[in-house]
Amino acid sequence: MNRLFFLLFCCFLWGSNLLAQPDSVAYKSTEAVAFGVTDADWIDRLMPVVSGVAIDPNDNLVQQSVKPYMMPVRKIGAKGSALSYALATCLEFYVNLENNYKDNLSPDYISVNLENSGKPVNLEEACRFLAGEGTVSAAIMPYDAPSVPNSVYAAQKYQINNYLHLFRETTKGRQRVFETKKALMRGNPVLIELHASPELKQMVRVQTWKAPRNPDAVYPLLVVGYDEVEQVFEVMSSYGSTWGKSGYLQIRYDDFGEYAKNGYVLVPKPTY
Repeated sequence: MNRLFFLLFCCFLWGSNLLAQPDSVAYKSTEAVAFGVTDADWIDRLMPVVSGVAIDPNDNLVQQSVKPYMMPVRKIGAKGSALSYALATCLEFYVNLENNYKDNLSPDYISVNLENSGKPVNLEEACRFLAGEGTVSAAIMPYDAPSVPNSVYAAQKYQINNYLHLFRETTKGRQRVFETKKALMRGNPVLIELHASPELKQMVRVQTWKAPRNPDAVYPLLVVGYDEVEQVFEVMSSYGSTWGKSGYLQIRYDDFGEYAKNGYVLVPKPTY
């Protein structure tokens, strides 16, 4: 019954989408919307629809993955911020699709600038920085760079228009799963904050995450796919290719609904 409801709702939802647009990402104006969108109606209106990646609910409800369009898993440097790495990975997904090339974006340009300005490296501040300043190619400012090189000032910047707060700690578990699948169906990776224990970062050659008894920290991860048969999401980290299974890990829907405390989708700024 739940799957039937999901199918009917998604079919209704798809009627208002912009899949016929020729651009790789269907952009919509966010000028009249507050930064950090939480309203469900506006989230639905502003959610990017990625042509060639998004799927029609009538064709396939069983699986979806944006993993083939992501750059390879990277490993965070000793001085790096896991959040800035996740944000840079998410943004470069849209940039590379739109421009038809493969380039890593610099996560350290985000975190170093925030630290230099005395601001905390949290999601809201990082997204505000990406909206106002953006980040640069990692070829300009490499991973784990201790300072910002002068060359960045003449380099192209990649920005976002806004971000969508899909769910939060007060959202029911089933709704967290539903909103994440809906975003993936439209072709978007979803950044989550997972409540877990420090052992999460040391998970090697493990395919499926086992929820801890006493989670005591929050870790940013990118959801890149789902499987309705296995009832799991696939997530990507910045802990390197030896983490999980080749840099990816599965999280069961039930565990996701309980331990994924926040979920976000970026609304990228077009570069044309």
